[in-house]
Amino acid sequence: MLSSKMLITGIVLLSLSGCATVDCEKNTTGKVLAGTSTALVGLYIDSKGYPQASVDTVIVSPGQRIVFSGPKQFDIFFKEKKSPVEQFELPARDGVLILDIPEDVFTQEGRDDPSSQGKKELSYKYGIRVNGKETDPEIRVVPR
Repeated sequence: MLSSKMLITGIVLLSLSGCATVDCEKNTTGKVLAGTSTALVGLYIDSKGYPQASVDTVIVSPGQRIVFSGPKQFDIFFKEKKSPVEQFELPARDGVLILDIPEDVFTQEGRDDPSSQGKKELSYKYGIRVNGKETDPEIRVVPR
């Protein structure tokens, strides 16, 4: 488990190596890596000190995961009282945060918010917080 976290962290850090001193150009959408169940989201600090994600929107399916990798300390928090997991705020550990999307996320969402029952896609607004500054990307969950 530890070695897979280190490998994923290494891949993300290598892909972000050019972001350390300049603002990076974001991709608009991130997806699960081919042959895996993992989507990677790199986090960096822009020239104004704000945290930024390597993608504006990450798309995953139930049972998949998102690995966030970036500064040693950051938090992910969900907005609009809507989260794919029980917690609304998640702290990173040593610059890495793994968010597992539950297999039954569509059932849970329908139970918590009847207006979303039968939807083909779920959207979660979340924030990234580093040193008191925040930015607001999105997670979309689509059926497999």
